[in-house]
Amino acid sequence: MEPHPVTTGERSWHPDATRIAVLATVASVLAFVVVWQQGTVLGYKDSLSHLLIGRRVLVGQTTGLGQLGGVWLPLQHVLIMTLAWNDTLYLTGLAGSVFSMLCYVATCVGLHRVLHLATGSRAAGWAGAAVFGLAADVLYLQATPMGEPLMYAGMVWAVLAVGQWQREGRTSWLFIGAGLCALLVLVRYEAWVFSAAMWCVVLQTCVAQRRRFWRGDQSAQGLLLVFGFYMGAAVVAWLLWNQVIFGDWMGWLSGTYGSRDLTARLELEQVGSWRLSLLTYAWGAAHVVSWPFLATGLVGLVLMAARERFSSAFSVFAVTLVPSAFLVYGLWSGSQPMRVVEVDGDLYNLRMAVVLLVPAALFTGYLVAQLPPRAPGLRVLGAGLVVAIGSAGLAVAWHGGGDSVVTEVEAAEAWRAYEEQREVGVWVAEQTRGRVLVESIFNEWVVFPNQDRVVYEGSQDAWTSGLTAPAAAANDIDVVVMRTTPGDEDSVHDALYDTHRLSGFGVVLQTDNFLVLEKGAPGDAVRTRQ
Repeated sequence: MEPHPVTTGERSWHPDATRIAVLATVASVLAFVVVWQQGTVLGYKDSLSHLLIGRRVLVGQTTGLGQLGGVWLPLQHVLIMTLAWNDTLYLTGLAGSVFSMLCYVATCVGLHRVLHLATGSRAAGWAGAAVFGLAADVLYLQATPMGEPLMYAGMVWAVLAVGQWQREGRTSWLFIGAGLCALLVLVRYEAWVFSAAMWCVVLQTCVAQRRRFWRGDQSAQGLLLVFGFYMGAAVVAWLLWNQVIFGDWMGWLSGTYGSRDLTARLELEQVGSWRLSLLTYAWGAAHVVSWPFLATGLVGLVLMAARERFSSAFSVFAVTLVPSAFLVYGLWSGSQPMRVVEVDGDLYNLRMAVVLLVPAALFTGYLVAQLPPRAPGLRVLGAGLVVAIGSAGLAVAWHGGGDSVVTEVEAAEAWRAYEEQREVGVWVAEQTRGRVLVESIFNEWVVFPNQDRVVYEGSQDAWTSGLTAPAAAANDIDVVVMRTTPGDEDSVHDALYDTHRLSGFGVVLQTDNFLVLEKGAPGDAVRTRQ
């Protein structure tokens, strides 16, 4: 792909980018309002966990950076903690959603800039932004405190930076790309392979541009070392964090509540089967990307590969496919769970397929740019057709309350499944006072409105001593909450149920799956949820 002439103004900004930013902002806010009205901003349990982690750093019984934990990567939680101290922003989810919404806008603008600067076609930029920006599942996710929108934005702007370096040769662009890849390493694990693949693109570009590795100025060697150092330092920092704080370099992968541990708790047919893993991800892609844009993206991919002959310009687009390939591997290896109705009979983690919208948008935009340049109206027509298809798909998806938005359907099902937990959490918040001893993992909705008062498994010595002697004055435990689900009892139940350690505590609430005890309450004061 030959670089097209651009003016200084085009390099920095373009009026179309402003228009897309405005339109994306309006779409973002409207989508949040719709999702809020439907009550699914916090539908995904993971969104709740992100808010809890961000708040614990600054507010709670045991604060500090150690509360960032060692399983989920920290950048999103560092952002959330800047707002989660505010009760309203925390309880509504806005402390996390606001960053997702900003990233949605940034991704739409970034897609336009990538395609316009790479192809010289304004229509291509609009088409790419429309494929992503009008996707119903993207609009749902960006209204929630989930981490995926942050990764999408980082990927697109890293592609923009490295692509500009390829065309202009300005090292500053490569430094920006390296910095973005380093930040992506601290967002999601699939971004690790994306960043590593981007390093390979830099290597390919250096070879194509005949930069020197071992003689002369050795510029290629320097560029590769610098790019690799940025993302390598981020990976090492995370491994060191796990070792220093939790005593296990690889705790994020194989430790308790690590990705393998959590996945092992699920029944997944895909593990060990490449056929089912590919089929599952393909169905997930069909649900969230839609058949029309899967088709245009595939045609654009093939066309670009043929015309560019797998050049580095093609590779910088193609690298956005790497996270999807990694997620298929995750299904096969048992480190990333995902279920679809067509294979498993239900939905789980369909959001893992949404990342495929990034390459679908890029290659669809490229396809529009290849329409005959002598008839510029044809490109405009192509972009208009993309917008029309995207708008129609969005209208169909959201018709009837979003029943066709698979990520929201999944989140709504989870929301209903945790109704009892929410009721218990609200009851504890409104009817009790003092410190609450409760296990957080799998009891997140109980903890959420009470996080300021909670002594949990991340409270270090306070947790251990609380389980040993909750009635002791030194531990200052006023409320004990335990999950009593047969076969799925939590560690508070295992340590304290029906023991003398609860002497002085009385039952104040009993539900199908939870028992709440309060210090000083009569032993027979049992209230059963109706």
